[in-house]
Amino acid sequence: MIEIAHSSDQGTAVWGVPREGRAAEILQAAGWCWSRRLDAFHLSGSRYQAVSILHVDEAAAALRAEGFDVSLRIEDERAHRRYALRLAGHQMLYLEGKLSKVDRLLERHFRIIAVDGQTSVGADLWTIRMLIRRIDLEERLRYWRDVSGGLVEGKPTHRRGTPYCEITGHSPSEGPGGAVL
Repeated sequence: MIEIAHSSDQGTAVWGVPREGRAAEILQAAGWCWSRRLDAFHLSGSRYQAVSILHVDEAAAALRAEGFDVSLRIEDERAHRRYALRLAGHQMLYLEGKLSKVDRLLERHFRIIAVDGQTSVGADLWTIRMLIRRIDLEERLRYWRDVSGGLVEGKPTHRRGTPYCEITGHSPSEGPGGAVL
């Protein structure tokens, strides 16, 4: 039995996993470190902090997917889940503000183009960069909405270490004709 526990004085630790083996590989791939003091895997910087529900859910899901029996013991899990939701909410508000600013800039730019009817190469390049920025902001916002939706439902929505483009389906390095070098 593997137990993932969080307490304020010890932080977030995984008990019942030897330093070597398949479970250790899974935890190391997810960013967990071995603590000689605890003689267990732990999340760095988790002492005297709120638990990272995202990391705990991801680790539990990965271990269960490999057939391990996992239990969770977290001090006041509801409070920590609310904290993670609030954090995701702040991130979404920040991204919505950025997206709104980009939309205002683009709208003003397109109004000017409609009046003049001509643009410069520099203005065209700026427009392209702003449109790419807008797409990226929309994808990041979609990602955080998925994360917060998973927190509300009580299940992880992504795995740590998964490339961002695989999570969102957005790959800015590819153009209409294939990969851009």
